[in-house]
Amino acid sequence: MTKLQATLTKTQKLIVGTICATYGLLYLGRVNISVVLPLLAIELDVSRAQIGILGTVFFWTYGLGNFINGQLGSQVNPVRLVAFGLLVTALVNLVFGFQTSLVLMLALWAVNGFAQSTGWPPMLRILTERLNTGQIKRASTLLPFSYVIGTMVTWSLLGAIAIGDNWRLAFWLPGLVLLLTASLWLKAGLATPRAATSAFRLSAILPEARGVAFALVVSALAGFVRNGSLIWLPTYILDSELIVDSLVGAVAAITQVVAIPGLWLAHRRVARTHQVLATAVLMLGAAGCAFLLLAPATGALSLALLCLAMMILGGGFGLVTSSMPLILAQPGRASSIAGTLNMMATIAGGLAGFSIGGLVDAGGWSAVFGLWGIMLLLASAVTWRYRHHEDRWTGAVEAG
Repeated sequence: MTKLQATLTKTQKLIVGTICATYGLLYLGRVNISVVLPLLAIELDVSRAQIGILGTVFFWTYGLGNFINGQLGSQVNPVRLVAFGLLVTALVNLVFGFQTSLVLMLALWAVNGFAQSTGWPPMLRILTERLNTGQIKRASTLLPFSYVIGTMVTWSLLGAIAIGDNWRLAFWLPGLVLLLTASLWLKAGLATPRAATSAFRLSAILPEARGVAFALVVSALAGFVRNGSLIWLPTYILDSELIVDSLVGAVAAITQVVAIPGLWLAHRRVARTHQVLATAVLMLGAAGCAFLLLAPATGALSLALLCLAMMILGGGFGLVTSSMPLILAQPGRASSIAGTLNMMATIAGGLAGFSIGGLVDAGGWSAVFGLWGIMLLLASAVTWRYRHHEDRWTGAVEAG
């Protein structure tokens, strides 16, 4: 395969930067609920397992939405699809802040999950239509910085102000910011060329999914851990009693800050070796080992090991959600493959919403970390099995 120019032009850098900034801002209206879960449980007088259903509902509708919007994103204008999602999630957050009923909260957060799913798959389509294969491999390792920084900013900012009766600010402020973001996104001028894609055929979905079956398994395993941590890590830090309540959001944000070196390590290794899958094997396996070490730890050591585990997981999960879909997708199908893989990751994350709460009640946090470690080691083993296929897949994509 001919070596392709991997350096981005000025216009391409602007496109990547706009996508990263917009997707990071989407997280303001997504992970904001994590910093107020304990407050909501008290406000509504429900258990942690019950309040955790909010996370389950979100991830399941987000997962279904990723599949639907992934397919849709291959057929319609991706810029308009992203703008629609930004508008809906902004309105949902504004309305959510006025609610006092768990049932209504569940309904609204389900709508939010679907709206949020209009972001990632169409954005990846924009990249595949503007970048060549060599550029895509490099750029795809930069995209995960968007949601890591978005989570970090959300938890640190809202965790400091959404305390006690002020929990409603955790939804009103993101709603206002996302309304502005929707307007700016439409004005950014990211018009995409019309890719030569085949017409949508329902009969083609199953064969396409079979072709990436191993990646579906890896996405589910890694998604259970990563998305489960987004829901429950602030609660774990609160339970540790090492941090005063007002600093829980800031400390939880640190677990996202430390993911940045992990993402950078993944980026540098892929840039040097041009091997996404082999890099994912190393990072998922190392993250699994770190969580197993974390299981019996206590006190300050547990927080240190947690930061290490989240750093490595950040790099590994970024490769699963961003790079894998782009190297596996046939021409014109990047949005569809990204949506399908993200669906698996988020449905598994939805299972974590209520199951982690129940597991904490039954076996404590050590049981949770042990389970996460085993799941990541399994994800690493499955990826290792297919690591030698990467050159063939990317060669086929480029030839197409």
